[in-house]
Amino acid sequence: MSTFKKEIIEYNTQRTCGLWLVYIGLIIILSAITGGELFIQPYIIGLGYFIGYFVIFVFPYVNQKLSYGKSSKFQDRMDNIAVFLNIVLCTISGLVIGFDDLRLMWLCIFIAVGIHFFGFYFSQGRVMLLLATLTIVNSFIGIFLISVPFVVFAVIDGVIKISFGVKMMLMKRQVYHNKSNNISL
Repeated sequence: MSTFKKEIIEYNTQRTCGLWLVYIGLIIILSAITGGELFIQPYIIGLGYFIGYFVIFVFPYVNQKLSYGKSSKFQDRMDNIAVFLNIVLCTISGLVIGFDDLRLMWLCIFIAVGIHFFGFYFSQGRVMLLLATLTIVNSFIGIFLISVPFVVFAVIDGVIKISFGVKMMLMKRQVYHNKSNNISL
């Protein structure tokens, strides 16, 4: 006997994530434009990240206004794994490349961020797969096109994030029903 079991997948925090992408995209652009020899101004990116993280994710007001509900435990676990992976990959980029080639280091950090977006597929949906891919491709192009100034790729990275963020902020609640076959006797 064959029965069907519906699995409901909710992406309740897409609008909150969208706001974060718009915010961090603007911070990346601002820090790249003012970065000078450092390519990315570390004070702007560091302070901007810190402030934005607390305002958008830690303080409950923004998330309560934008989200349609809470993520599942599985989604939270995958988000945490993705963030941990990002920290590890960014640290490795800094340790292996060091400060001798800041352009390469920052582009590798952008790649690490792109890779970590794949983990957010579980909580944000397919939109994250395209975001991850575009972010990674932009960074690889930046690695190979050395004659093009770094700020061009940083601005493109920021614009990609802002574009996806706006799209996610405008999304209606997404709920998917997956049907899986369960065979029971």
